[in-house]
Amino acid sequence: MNLYRLELKRVCKTRMTAILLAIALVLAVVMAYLPVTFIGWTELDASGNEVRYTGLKAIRKRQEQQVSGTITPDVMQEALEAYQRVYRQYDASSINDIPVEVFYKELARYQPLVNNAKEAFADPKTGMAPGVMGLTAEDMQNFYSQLPKRLESVIWLEQDGKPGYEQAQAIAQKKFDAVQKPFTYSFGVSSDAMDYQTLLSLLLTLLCAVIAAPVFASDAQTGAQDIQLCTKNGGLRLAAAKLAAAKLAAAFSITGAAYLLCGVVWILVTNALFGWESTQTSVQWLFSVTSLLPYTVGQMEWVMLVANFLIFFAEVAFVLMASVWAKNNLTALSVALISVVAPLIVYMVVPGSFGEWLSTLLPAGGIGLSNALMYKMISFDFLYAGGHAFFQADVLLASAPIKIVLLVGLAAWGYLRKTKVA
Repeated sequence: MNLYRLELKRVCKTRMTAILLAIALVLAVVMAYLPVTFIGWTELDASGNEVRYTGLKAIRKRQEQQVSGTITPDVMQEALEAYQRVYRQYDASSINDIPVEVFYKELARYQPLVNNAKEAFADPKTGMAPGVMGLTAEDMQNFYSQLPKRLESVIWLEQDGKPGYEQAQAIAQKKFDAVQKPFTYSFGVSSDAMDYQTLLSLLLTLLCAVIAAPVFASDAQTGAQDIQLCTKNGGLRLAAAKLAAAKLAAAFSITGAAYLLCGVVWILVTNALFGWESTQTSVQWLFSVTSLLPYTVGQMEWVMLVANFLIFFAEVAFVLMASVWAKNNLTALSVALISVVAPLIVYMVVPGSFGEWLSTLLPAGGIGLSNALMYKMISFDFLYAGGHAFFQADVLLASAPIKIVLLVGLAAWGYLRKTKVA
């Protein structure tokens, strides 16, 4: 315990650690606020002049006007009727033909519902969505019964021809059956906001990798490791094992606490800005009517925090393992930063199934941008092996604990090996 406290104090007292932790906390607040600035609302004042609102004012305006609660087929039909009435009035072929102030006054509240209805009734062969006037009241009444058919067509369009396609379709249908219907909706937290949670996860991982990289490497660089071995008990296996455990525990404590604190701050600030009512919204309204996640927005925020934390922990374990073998801080830091972005690079440049598997199985697999865990959870990305299909998000989550145990063990073994007491 004394060694743990000493290591904790040693890492925390460095100026770089303090700076990086402060940056991480600021990033959490900034990443929560930025999506707010994307929200807009337009209306006419008493004089007939157009007034544009952005940010928090726009959010409050939208919440006053927006449809909220359980979205039944009758509500869907009401939304379509409002759209078609305005389209006929202005002889419109698209939303661009509707005056801006009319859109915000009469149609904005229904926009998510109509857009999702168009997606649900997209052509099963081409994926092309129908126009507003191509939908009927009967379609709206059959909205929820149409969703499994839409899911089947999407899987066919994206996965047909791949070995294990039928299994992929069965997995997707089973997951979608667990989604609660009818959906609920309340304007607030947007898909942009969830994108920023993913981006925050990447940035926090980069910052914490910088904190963890010197934990072992700094001793090798300064010669402190040799001094420790020359002390009375320094060369004993038990003493070396205790020191390795203390260093690992201190690094995990600091980076883990920083990650969780910033993640919780992001959730609290985001929901305070957008309104806590929107946490009851079904995630299908944010991403796609066929998203496989059985969560509300609020549930998904916490699920993503915990899920990304597992992957983050695996990456920190790899950084510490690399730090054990590094001869100086620069080498350890270089390896740490490269390992964080490696899954994204592999995902972008290595084609085919091999690239997908490699991106998934790397220590930081699931942390990134287009390859991030959240996008794997809301999309239909499957990995194929031996004629079997595996939902990629499931593989990422199932492999994370295995990576953690393996990499922590290798880091401890590497330290004992390097200090000649293994």
